[in-house]
Order: sequence, then C-alpha cells, then structure tokens
Amino acid sequence: MKPATTRPRRKAPMPPAPPAMEQVILAQEHEHMGVKKPPGTPIVVHPETARWLRAVGVVPPLPTTTKD
Repeated sequence: MKPATTRPRRKAPMPPAPPAMEQVILAQEHEHMGVKKPPGTPIVVHPETARWLRAVGVVPPLPTTTKD
C-alpha cells in the first residue's frame, strides 16, 4: 500500500500559448501551401514565416512609426 502524502499534488504548468497567426499581403508572386499566389493576395502565416517573407521581399516591410 502507498503511504499517504501530506502535500497536495501540483498541477503541471500550462504550456505557453502558440503565437497568433499573422495576415500578410503578397508584394510578389509566391507559392503558399503548394499553390502559386499572385501579388496582392492576403495569406495567413506564423509570425516567424511573416518575418522571413519580409526579409526576402515577398511581402512589404512593416510600417515604421516616428515620434516627432
């Protein structure tokens, strides 16, 4: 028989929530999920994918804000 414990069991911590998906608008033709998409097409991707698409010029960079 298992001895009784005096401490209550702790629940396992919740895993972090996945990042929100991002919608981007293609600036040039791109193959997305096996289908060629023309410029101007909105697609929904993971934030890291959106960052990569901006880096290689497939989608325009994020607008910058300036404080005067």
